[in-house]
Amino acid sequence: MNNKSLLFLFLILIVACNTEAENTLLEPSAEKQPNEAVVIISNSTDSPISIELLDSVTHLKDEWYTTYRKINTFSLKLKKTAKATIYSLESYPEERFISPGDTLNIDLKASQIQVQSTDRLNAQEIIEERSEELLETDSLYNQFILLHDSSMLMRGRNDLSLFQGIPVHGNKALLKEKPALLDELVNRLMYQLEFVPTPLTEISNPELEDVHRLKYEIEREEAFIRLRLLTSQLDRPDIHDMIFDSNLYQAELALESPFLYGYLVFFIKEYVLQGVEDRSSNKAYVDYKLAYDRLPKFVEGELLEATREICLEKMVSYNESSLSLKSYLSKFLADHQHSAFVASFEERYLLAYGAEINSTADLMLMSNAGSMLTLSELVEAPLDSTQLYYVDFWASWCAPCRQAMPFSEEKRALFEDKGVKFIYLSMDRDKQKWETASLSHHLETYEHSYLLINPEAQQFIKDLKIDFIPRYIILNSEGKVIEDNAPGPEGERLDEVLLEYLGS
Repeated sequence: MNNKSLLFLFLILIVACNTEAENTLLEPSAEKQPNEAVVIISNSTDSPISIELLDSVTHLKDEWYTTYRKINTFSLKLKKTAKATIYSLESYPEERFISPGDTLNIDLKASQIQVQSTDRLNAQEIIEERSEELLETDSLYNQFILLHDSSMLMRGRNDLSLFQGIPVHGNKALLKEKPALLDELVNRLMYQLEFVPTPLTEISNPELEDVHRLKYEIEREEAFIRLRLLTSQLDRPDIHDMIFDSNLYQAELALESPFLYGYLVFFIKEYVLQGVEDRSSNKAYVDYKLAYDRLPKFVEGELLEATREICLEKMVSYNESSLSLKSYLSKFLADHQHSAFVASFEERYLLAYGAEINSTADLMLMSNAGSMLTLSELVEAPLDSTQLYYVDFWASWCAPCRQAMPFSEEKRALFEDKGVKFIYLSMDRDKQKWETASLSHHLETYEHSYLLINPEAQQFIKDLKIDFIPRYIILNSEGKVIEDNAPGPEGERLDEVLLEYLGS
């Protein structure tokens, strides 16, 4: 099984996508520049196309490019050969390796995407080619990690594309019969994980050196994933110890890896915190504050800084308070003097809006365009025929909220002309996740889609006891709550309630 297959089978990709055109898409250029690849888009669907770039010197953040245009030509800035993963909500992801000077053609039709690249360095073939040693390792690995029946194929959709996966299980019978065979496999994978290529002096082309460097990084990450899977499927925790004792976390190697984020998350959870999770609530809690404080015992310098950045992001995902986040950001700035990261973090996770965070009198909202207003200002502004406001509290991480969105879109089309204005209020802590989830539901350009600023502190939320979502309320034309627990958009009950208030 090659690296590409492994990623598709065992990983469900959830990534944040920057959709601001001025930050992502360059102006179309008539000629390729030395550090550019040209992308030509033909899109006959309503789905945006997103491109993720991964090269051998990307550190914690991947580069994202998103376009909504049906026909488009633009340039990608490339330092060197990169893996481009193309996403759309109509198809499964496609991967291509592209280099400066290449042209990438993307043609998206309903449920089908075709991707072609000129690939002047032949990077695709170089990177995907398996050595004899790796082919032998593949064969051995496939004896210990077995795919379930194809009838168990799982299909789904995330915020970027369709995905599919097949569950796997470890061959414990083979392990019992031939334990030395597993040891051989682990030794092979550890060699692959720790292998550091010598300078490619026989290659006079620096671009080809970059291709081989990326190939090495991909193969190294493949070994990392396989070793982790062997650990979990065959009950071999000692393999984790071997990973931590390897050169994977040597700063000079780790900081150059495009897969650093995954390596460090694993390091924090399984080594610094020894795999301890609090499962007393419905969501397992990992104490990244404790990890942040412990980290200087394990790493230092740039690697410490990078690992602490991850801890800060994870604190948000585990709903640490704004006060606590501010405290740890102050510690980070004092220790690492990285003011640009702190500013970016505060903006992304809504900590930069001090007055708005501390406001409890009204709901503070951020629009798709980044402007700020209150719910009262929103309902007071219209001079149109709006009679009712149907307010939908949701979040990117809330599966029932997301499942209800297509029904909401249908109801919106049905009732907007009758005087009902639909308002979507996201309770996400992460601005980028809200933006990405909005793509799936055509809310990225909808006028009344907003991100709530610090909802847990706002009195309106407390008064209505909005402690679960999805939650729907109805306001009258004056902004007064007339239904504090309105029907969801599925079925006919909402139609009946709205028509009753409209007097129809």
